[in-house]
Order: sequence, then C-alpha cells, then structure tokens
Amino acid sequence: MSNENSRIKIDIAKNNKDFKLIENGSTVLKGIKPKWYSSEIQFHYNNKTYGIKKKGFWGTSFSILQSGRPIGDIVSSFKTGTKIVLKDSNLTTTPYSLKAEAVGKWYSSNKQYLLSENGETPILTIHYSVKKWKESIEAEFSDKNNANYVLLVAALFLMRRQQSAESAGAGVAMSG
Repeated sequence: MSNENSRIKIDIAKNNKDFKLIENGSTVLKGIKPKWYSSEIQFHYNNKTYGIKKKGFWGTSFSILQSGRPIGDIVSSFKTGTKIVLKDSNLTTTPYSLKAEAVGKWYSSNKQYLLSENGETPILTIHYSVKKWKESIEAEFSDKNNANYVLLVAALFLMRRQQSAESAGAGVAMSG
C-alpha cells in the first residue's frame, strides 16, 4: 500500500551541490556537497552536523560522521558488494544493503532502490525516475514511525555511487 503523500521528496538543486529532504511540505533535512570535485557531503539534522567522507585518497570506503565522530561506514567489497554499516546508541552495528530493481518497461530509466537490513528486511524504498529530462526522487520507509534520515542520506549517497558505476560501465561496454 504505497501512499504518495507519505513519501519523502528529495529535492536536488540544478548545480547538484545542495539537496533537501521534504516531508509533508516541510524541509526535514538540508545538505550540501562542499566541493564540486569531491564526493564528500555534509548535512544538518536535529541540530547535529553529519558528513559522509572518503576514508582515504585511493580507497573505496567512506565514513559516516556525526559531529566529526564516526558512527558508520559505507564499505565495498567484490564478495559482498557495498554495504552501509551504522552504529546505534549502544554501539551495535547493523549492515544495510541497497539493491536496484527496474520498474516499468525495459527501456525506462525508472528504478526502485530497496535498502534492506541484514540483507533481508526491506526498510526503505527509493523511487527514482526521469521525467522530461528531470530527475524525480522520492523515498518511503516501511515503518513510517521509525524513519532514519541519516540512513536515508547514506542510501541516497550509495544510490548515486551505483548510478555512476553503472554509467561508467555502460560507456566502456558501448565503446569496446
């Protein structure tokens, strides 16, 4: 039962630098990409500053930071794929994985990204489509009362990384 009104709208500025999460008409979170050439992002939520920052220059892992302290990671491996690992207030870690599914016709760019806890329980769905050359991104949590916006931003970050990898791979396949 998908209710369009319970979805969180993700508004990305034309310059791809600023973004907002809008729920029921009000902005719940604002974020920026401080440097155009960097994959780092910063955002503010509940009077706290968060960030997603690359761990090392050559690495493929990212740290999720709250007020400068690590609260999680986004890690990639050939065996297990890419996972978001977040620590809760008890320092218990939970792994999340993001899986893309095509929606609609085979030639459509519409996709649904499912974020699953421990690789099993879907807790978040990101609806991605392109209409008239403009992206439309909306998200909804399976449990509306348990919305984790930090996890949502990490999932959006991971979605963008997957999209970049897919388009890079498509370019290689087409030219080679």
